Order: sequence, then structure tokens, then C-alpha cells
Amino acid sequence: MTRLSEADLAGQAGDWAAYARRMRENLAVELPELCARALDLPDDMVRRRLAAARVGIVPVSSGEGRIGGFAELLAATAAFLGCPADILPPDAAGFAQARAGACDILLWADDETYLAENLRDGGRAENGWATGRGFAAALDSMACRHHLERRALVLGAGPVGCSAAAWLGGHGYAVSLCDTVPGRAQARAAGLPTCTGLEPAALAALPPFACLLDATPTGACFPRERLTHGACVSAPGVPCRWPGRLPDARRFWHDPLQLGTAVMLAAAACGMEGEDA
Repeated sequence: MTRLSEADLAGQAGDWAAYARRMRENLAVELPELCARALDLPDDMVRRRLAAARVGIVPVSSGEGRIGGFAELLAATAAFLGCPADILPPDAAGFAQARAGACDILLWADDETYLAENLRDGGRAENGWATGRGFAAALDSMACRHHLERRALVLGAGPVGCSAAAWLGGHGYAVSLCDTVPGRAQARAAGLPTCTGLEPAALAALPPFACLLDATPTGACFPRERLTHGACVSAPGVPCRWPGRLPDARRFWHDPLQLGTAVMLAAAACGMEGEDA
């Protein structure tokens, strides 16, 4: 799991009206609707299940410790989705309180895992799986809005990139999956629908892409000249270097935590099992 910093989250829990406005302008959807698209579930079902779920967030202080603002942003995201949310005591005390009935959905993260668990009805969703699906659905929303070719490049063959590639391939895209680790993209593309694994050197021989999902955590950007005019970019990777590099900011989506968390909550609320590859 890419480790966020306090600087990555600064100010993110505040202006949800601006977040919702940006999502409408760029993606033409609201956050619960985008979660439903990412999970291939009816919008009304997702909204109903979210409204009926109380969320408990347990801060975990082991390993590298807590990230300032992390639990607060999770609570704000849940509240924005219509879920009552509480930040429980840290570590073992919080887990004990959650499992004693303090919440329906438990959110927690350590150095290796970020998970939403439905303690009432079953169902659990991991962050990489949920983030990949959420940002793939965001890319699809932009591509449909601007009538782009259903051909996408996914950078990064980790859990987020592979989840995104699987979602896009399952929704009619021809997907190229690329990773800087030799052989990784080819190995992980095997079995994914309409997905081809490529080494970075192979990209130069391909036509420019109109749809790009950048799931890399390094901050190294795909060259702008390898994108078509009017391309759309969905970028879950942190740090993100895409802002300001595209002619039209409305053809771009990034947030550091909110969308992945929202899809996790929606999946858990609906009893889905979503795990990283």
C-alpha cells in the first residue's frame, strides 16, 4: 500500500461542496453513483445500504504509526456518503469496541493493509482493489462524456493498476498494462479480459492513447506527447504530478484517498468481497 503523508491529506476533509462540484464537472456523476458504477451495482441499492450502515474507524499506531488527518478524512468521507461515522479508540481497544457492536462497518489500516469490513452482514473490501475499480470507473465516465475510443493504458501493475485493468477490460476497453519491473505486466495481464502486458520500451511503437490510468506511486509521469489531444487521465497514484499538465482540467481526476475509501465502504455495505490481486 502506498503510504500517504500528512501533507498529501492536508485540507482534504474540508470543502466537500467543492469536491462534489469538481466531480460533477469532470465526471458528470455524484460520488455514490460512481461507487455503484465501480461495483456494477444499482445506484439506489448502494445509497440505501450506505445510509443504513454506521462506520467505525480504528486508528492503528503500530509500525510507522498514525498519519495526521487520516482517520478524520475517512470519517468525513463516510459522512459525505450518508453514513454515520465515529473515530474509535486506537488499536486493540478500538477493535474490541467495534466488534462489541459500536459499528456495522469497520475501517482500519496498518503499514500493509487498508480494509473495510462489514461486521453485521459479512463482506470486506481492500483498498487496492476498490481504488482501481473507482478510478477506472472515473476514467470511463470521462471517456463516455467526451466520446473517446475505448482503448486505455494503465501504468503500474500493482493491486490498483491490475484492478483497474480488469474493470476496464470487463467494460469493453482494449487495455495495455505497463510496469517498469521486467515481466510483471505480462504476467499479471494473463487472464485479464482484453489486456496486453507491455514493457515501457514497447509503448513508443503504439498509437497515442486517449485514456490513461496512472497507478504509479513514483511521481514519474507518462510523456504528455504520448497522449492524444483531448485525452482523459485518471490518476490514483501518490504523489500525483498530472495537475497542470493537461490542457483541460475537466478531463482529469485525482484524489488521494476519498474515492478509494468510498468504493471500499460501498462494497462492504453491500456485502461484497473485494481483495487485492
